Amino acid sequence: MSPVTRSWLAFAAIGAALIHIALSLGAPGPFAVGLVLLALFELLWGVACLSRDRLVLPQAARAVALVPALIWALLLVIGAALGSPDVAAPLAFVPMGTATAFELAIAIVLSVRLRSPRANVDRVNVDRGGARSLLAIVVGALVIAALTAPALAFTQAGVAAPSELQFPGHPDH
Repeated sequence: MSPVTRSWLAFAAIGAALIHIALSLGAPGPFAVGLVLLALFELLWGVACLSRDRLVLPQAARAVALVPALIWALLLVIGAALGSPDVAAPLAFVPMGTATAFELAIAIVLSVRLRSPRANVDRVNVDRGGARSLLAIVVGALVIAALTAPALAFTQAGVAAPSELQFPGHPDH
């Protein structure tokens, strides 16, 4: 897998981890614990993939990426069936939708890679376009950040954040 694709997957995992951590702040106990554990795995997996020249635990990462999406979908269906949207209320739609999009992208790319006949061959890709690759990695990071930041605004952490920058000892304008 190319370093660019691997870095994009890692950035998506880290973005999902940030969203899950923020969602855990306003979630009831069992949801909060599950979200924190999920975020911890996503964060560690993303950092491990960035720091190595290969994907780390791709099958486990694919499974972990699908579980929260399935649970969220189940909660939405149960809420609709019971006529009570409060069932999935701890998992706000915009942040959970963004995190789910990241997770599904990770699961799809990993599934394609694991089904490839070359998937079991560990080899380092030769990077022939250093500047282009660096630009692609930076663009990927910016896209993930641009999607993650608004999602964080819809979490309890985002709602509690100050509406403008305030500096200690500096009078408001």
